[in-house]
Amino acid sequence: MMGSHLCLPKSQSEECERRREKTMAGLGTDCFSALPESLVIVEILSRTSPRDVCRFSAISRGFKSVADSDNVWDRFLPSDHRKIISRSVYPVAFSTKKQLYFLLADGFVLLDGGKLSFSLDKASGKKCFMLGARELAIECGRFWEQANLRAAPCFDISGKIEARLLSPKTTYVVYLLFDLGPLKYGYKGLPAKASVRFEGERGDGSGDGDGDEITNIVSLAIRRFSSCSGGQFAQQRMDKWMETELGEFFNGQGNTGEVEIRLMGFEGDYRTYDLFVEGIEIRPKIDS
Repeated sequence: MMGSHLCLPKSQSEECERRREKTMAGLGTDCFSALPESLVIVEILSRTSPRDVCRFSAISRGFKSVADSDNVWDRFLPSDHRKIISRSVYPVAFSTKKQLYFLLADGFVLLDGGKLSFSLDKASGKKCFMLGARELAIECGRFWEQANLRAAPCFDISGKIEARLLSPKTTYVVYLLFDLGPLKYGYKGLPAKASVRFEGERGDGSGDGDGDEITNIVSLAIRRFSSCSGGQFAQQRMDKWMETELGEFFNGQGNTGEVEIRLMGFEGDYRTYDLFVEGIEIRPKIDS
């Protein structure tokens, strides 16, 4: 009959709704538990992010076994992580690839006799490096484990890293890690000239990258008042160190060559400061 429809009694309708909800709830867990650990699921998870995979692992026990598997977390680790870790000063102990990922994301590994440290950006899994003070060329001061430029009217700090070590198709930001002792604040700051330069061949076919240089004027002092403007001031980190941004660069696919970093102090009496340099850190840019 046109326009007719079946009407169930209220009690039967409520019972049907309860059964539907129960069925849907079952699909949310048992459905995934029944799925095999297949390459299809691994491929889907590996196209998300480490943070997403951690969230997905809470859906069900069956899904967790896939989300926590080495097949998934090996995709988030750099393809050359085994080669990099083989250069570690100390043995790196881990039982799963997920454990290794968070070991590198929450901490770091010292390489090459302690001259270089390696870690991962926790959100993206991209590679981070720090050139230690012993790996830097520092003039106007002597240094041991950390550079102490006390009583130096000026300074010249430089370092370099091979582009192939870094994650491809990634914009990196370069920071100086240092400390000024108790004299950390200043209105004018301690000005310095920073430069980041790529020397070598670009993998995108655009040719020679020699001469691609970015220069900035930065400060080694923390901005004392929020109303102060101009210049790149230093920031206090969660650890005891300070950091100031020196510049950024894009590391293309297949770049060969080196990224050269330099910082030169000028127009300041650095003899009144106790400048300790921990190193130069190179880490992926975080989109704001």
